[in-house]
Amino acid sequence: MTANENRKMTADEDYGFDVAGFIHVPRVLTAAEVAACSAAIDAVGRDEGMLEWPTPHCDPFQALQAHPVLASYLETLCSSGYSLDKPPALVADASAGTAGVPLSTGAPEDRRRLRYANYSDTRECKGLRIFLALTPTGKGGGVVLVPASHNRSTEAPADFLAGADDLGMTEEPVLEAGDLLICAATTLWGVRGRPGRVIEMEYISSRVRPTAGVPQIEAPEWVAELTPEQQAVVGRRTTGRGGTVISDGERTWVATAEEQPASVRLNLDENSQPDPDELWFWDVRGYLVLRGVMDEEWIAAANLAIDAALEMQASLPEGHPSRIEEVPEQALRENDWKWPEDTSPRLAGEINRPRIGGLYQLPKPHCEPFRRMIGHPAIVKRLNWMLGYGFRESTEPMCCVYPKGTTGGSLHGQTPGAYTVYNGRQLVEQTNVAWALQDESPGFGEDSGGFLCVPGSHKANYLIPRGLSTSIDLPQVYKPPMKAGDVLFFGGVAHGTTAWRSERQRRTTIQFMGSSNIALSPGKKEVGWRWSSDPNNPSNPVAAKA
Repeated sequence: MTANENRKMTADEDYGFDVAGFIHVPRVLTAAEVAACSAAIDAVGRDEGMLEWPTPHCDPFQALQAHPVLASYLETLCSSGYSLDKPPALVADASAGTAGVPLSTGAPEDRRRLRYANYSDTRECKGLRIFLALTPTGKGGGVVLVPASHNRSTEAPADFLAGADDLGMTEEPVLEAGDLLICAATTLWGVRGRPGRVIEMEYISSRVRPTAGVPQIEAPEWVAELTPEQQAVVGRRTTGRGGTVISDGERTWVATAEEQPASVRLNLDENSQPDPDELWFWDVRGYLVLRGVMDEEWIAAANLAIDAALEMQASLPEGHPSRIEEVPEQALRENDWKWPEDTSPRLAGEINRPRIGGLYQLPKPHCEPFRRMIGHPAIVKRLNWMLGYGFRESTEPMCCVYPKGTTGGSLHGQTPGAYTVYNGRQLVEQTNVAWALQDESPGFGEDSGGFLCVPGSHKANYLIPRGLSTSIDLPQVYKPPMKAGDVLFFGGVAHGTTAWRSERQRRTTIQFMGSSNIALSPGKKEVGWRWSSDPNNPSNPVAAKA
């Protein structure tokens, strides 16, 4: 083989698989190995049953089962004793005439049987789906995934699974010949167009019941004395045969039944009932965007108010709530006020992040567009199912006023322990509400900047694997497009900002909302975003006394 023999799962891949449910491993097969698989398919003319093809056509596919790179990843994720559950076969083309990409969830019971779990420093991936590209994908079609769906705690709406609307949640990794795509078996997936020659295989851990069942043996004599219901319960342990038992609380019987997915009709009252698509997006991605909450007149009034606040800066006394504060990036202030040599271009800038507070107290009419944000119906409706009744503003809001050249913000805020679900309600303690007053372009181009996050990291079991200056370059980092008037909710998901490169100023107002459990004392003066009150600020008088 090659240096591939020593390839091990990296810290980046551990984190990426945990939050996204898949990793892309490039150049696993050599050109010769790819050619051997393709030649065998050409010779036999079939797209399945490769392991049973006559020699020598089965040889390259049998060799895959012992490939050192694949074996290393399988053992890391499924532990030793893993086995092949679905033999290699070519991924079929998508159905013609389909508007979207239908997604596969597998049998409902597979959500339990093949689940991904991580607890007490132990990762347990009970099933893996492997895609191996023999030809490049991306132009004619390819495999489509829903990142972070392996960690879902709610079920996807029917229209989403049918491909009617992907809600901006899907991703199509571009594969080159010889690349490997390793997915948790419970990650939702589908096929767009004609993916070319992509092999699919499935593996399970030694603790999982194979799809085809286990070899059957004769029953011990004592089993014959049991009722059919009792035999169904002990059958898999004693004979390899089992069954499903049903009970009404009074009697038990054997029946053919399949576990059903959870309904999107949740046990919540009408005032906190989430929209199924929004609940699904929030649960899987860890953030939510509402489009067009503010109309053009409201946006214009808010921007005019910011213009007025900027013009009055020279006349504002020190400590005034509307006075601009420039907040330095943590990576900069922890390195003697110099950018580390490995700092990502996405992060480095020349201007510390300028922010304005005192938005509700601006002189009329400039306070009014910000006061309209308080208790807005569209916001209350979402926060009631995110935070629960009695939510409240946790601290003073602020507005980012970033000119071109403003530094970004390194990844922070990943707090998965704060996210739980009960009866369909997403129980979190803190949610930020960001109102876009200017457009924030998608991606990381020159005319870009603004909010970014790691979708799914609100359920992460691994720490962010890179330091402050480079974590922003992780492949799982995503920058959602934002238009003026949009509102973004985010809580325990790892998030930050990319350096502002646009000619126009970034203007985003952020409110900080907490559940009724958050301890707040009336008149609290300390504001978390203010550098002047940060104990790490050398000029902070409180810090100077410490």
